[in-house]
Amino acid sequence: MRFQSFSKNFLKVSSLARCVAPIILGSAVIGFAANSAQAVSPGFAGVYDPANWTQFVISNGSVDTTNAPVSVTLIGADNNAPNPGQTDFTIAAAPYAGQVSVDWSYTTSDLDASTDPFGYILNSTFFQLSNDALGSQSGSSFFDVVVGDTFGFSQQSTDSDFGAAQTIIANFVAPTGGPTPGPASVPAPLPLFGVGASLVWSRRLRKRVASAS
Repeated sequence: MRFQSFSKNFLKVSSLARCVAPIILGSAVIGFAANSAQAVSPGFAGVYDPANWTQFVISNGSVDTTNAPVSVTLIGADNNAPNPGQTDFTIAAAPYAGQVSVDWSYTTSDLDASTDPFGYILNSTFFQLSNDALGSQSGSSFFDVVVGDTFGFSQQSTDSDFGAAQTIIANFVAPTGGPTPGPASVPAPLPLFGVGASLVWSRRLRKRVASAS
């Protein structure tokens, strides 16, 4: 008799566990989705405000931040001297790890971009984005950073002559760390799935508990 009583109680507990488990799983899915989404900074604002960046200019180039946080413009050298020029816009010690993405629009009065390349800088290394064979051009680019990296953008010139090239950097997005606040932090299908599973199994739980009593 004791064994039969134990078996019945064990079956009741097992049945209850099977009902509760999906509810816990649904809640876990929602929580994981909310915490796994990374916050990003749209535009040159917050920790990426132009005031937190460094401008490094060789020759007579310049950085125009008047349209920030929407965009920043790098203007290359053009002082009629056969010397290299450089206009860098960098931020030291990336505060968070993640992906940096930008849209850029490059214009030049030269025949092509071969003497006035544009690109991004990562820890003092220049990675060219402009195409030497083209004149005015545009593109979308991205690269990864880790905490402590120095990164930014550079409009260079090998001759500082025949007109300045300039590049508009827009739609700048960079990591700021932590979960994104609000509904945008949770991918839409996941919370719907979690809530739906919780509701269905909670109904079954109530029925089983009622029948067991």
